[in-house]
Amino acid sequence: MKKLILPVLVLTTWAHAHDHVEVGQSSQNPSQLGLDGPSYQLALFVPQREPFSDYALDFPGGYFAFELTFTTEVDVLDSADGSDPLIELVSVTGPAGAFFSFWEFGATTQTWSRSSGWNQTESDRPAFPVILGGETHAHGRIFTADRPGDYQIVFRAQDKNNLFLPSTDFTLAFYAQLPPPLSIQLQNGQALLSFQSREHLVYDLQVCTDLSANRWVNVAGHTRIDGNGLKMELSIPLNYPRAFFRIVEYY
Repeated sequence: MKKLILPVLVLTTWAHAHDHVEVGQSSQNPSQLGLDGPSYQLALFVPQREPFSDYALDFPGGYFAFELTFTTEVDVLDSADGSDPLIELVSVTGPAGAFFSFWEFGATTQTWSRSSGWNQTESDRPAFPVILGGETHAHGRIFTADRPGDYQIVFRAQDKNNLFLPSTDFTLAFYAQLPPPLSIQLQNGQALLSFQSREHLVYDLQVCTDLSANRWVNVAGHTRIDGNGLKMELSIPLNYPRAFFRIVEYY
């Protein structure tokens, strides 16, 4: 008789969506660059070798990650005509021992990484260019943290053409969120899996019958589940000689 193995696995997470930060002319000072965009980003944990974004297919995973585009395709701000903006990292505040990193488009390792408590100096000014204009702005750039918790990341825009003064500091609150646990019990010949969902996030139930192959597939009828902040319960027939389950959480 084959033995059914149904372990408890934590949720894994990945994300589809990304936000934009506009780089243009300051609304307070027309001779200065300005930054306008979201002040908060949620980073979900992306398992190793799991898909993250259609724009970042080679991202190796293993980090809390979010995608954020700095673009001169402005909506709120006026265009800073003639400028060539560069975004500098000013400071990193976060959990002790944590590292905050930037991944350029297509990168499989960090382009740069700085530890919590780091502050910019004249000799240490990590940065990345802003791609100018319209549809050519850079998608697929990723920011990551290697530990869960709250981060305060400060950026500043500089004009390489020196036509505009540097922007004021732009602070991004960055929350690296641990996945909630997944529990399981056997009930009436079925596996009853449950987890605490979160509002505005979406869930797929996946199954793997051989962890050495690390091949996970969606369970039919249990995908695109909208989180509502309440406990979710999923009942699965025990049709596997051996099975491992997980929930994928994403935007």
